[in-house]
Amino acid sequence: MKNVLLTATAIALISNGMLAQAGDVSLGLGAVTFESPYKDFKDDNAAFLIAEYQGEDFSIGTEGLNYRIIGDDESPINLYATLTSTGSGFDSGDSTFFTGMAERDTSIDLGLSISYQLGNGTLNAAWLHDISGSHKGFVADFSYSHLLSFGDYAEFSPAVGINYLSKDYSDYYFGVRNNEATANRAAYKADAAVNPYIGYELLVPLDENWQLIHTANYTWLSSEIKDSSIVNRDNTWMMMLGVTYSF
Repeated sequence: MKNVLLTATAIALISNGMLAQAGDVSLGLGAVTFESPYKDFKDDNAAFLIAEYQGEDFSIGTEGLNYRIIGDDESPINLYATLTSTGSGFDSGDSTFFTGMAERDTSIDLGLSISYQLGNGTLNAAWLHDISGSHKGFVADFSYSHLLSFGDYAEFSPAVGINYLSKDYSDYYFGVRNNEATANRAAYKADAAVNPYIGYELLVPLDENWQLIHTANYTWLSSEIKDSSIVNRDNTWMMMLGVTYSF
């Protein structure tokens, strides 16, 4: 599955952290469909494996690796070191509009994320910088989520947030270099972009071990992205459905 992730945190993407306990291993299968902002993007759905481990201070899974530096499960504030990928690149086979363009590589990003508990709500912030030499920029993300519990039947967590993509990030994934310009693809240099989004996560326990996961998000794209000659949308969205077994 190749698409550009426009959020840095796992809040609007695949995560089963609301039900995970320290020491839990979760394995499962998921399917995702999404609307890419790119023109004529071919792969807009995919199936994937889910594998996650939730330790006391360490977790690893679909959304990357987190290590808690400050805080614990009882603390309102927790600070994490985070290793993840904020940008999944593209090549000429992903769209006819990419023909003749240099491949854009998937990034590896390292940074800090922090959460602050406010009753059933959580404020989240993250700052992640590319360490792989792909986009060479950074992403910042701020969001608020609110957990609604329906007893043993379900947990629903709507979220609202905003992300900031640095100039280097935006130009790498949405810019068109001068030597890539054609009659149908104008050269374009993107600047930093700010993108608001909304999303939710729904978790439904099926029994003591099995759970159903459904997430969705919708992002409004900055003019710095939607004005690109390889982009034909002013928004992007994603929906995911999965099932996991925890032990």
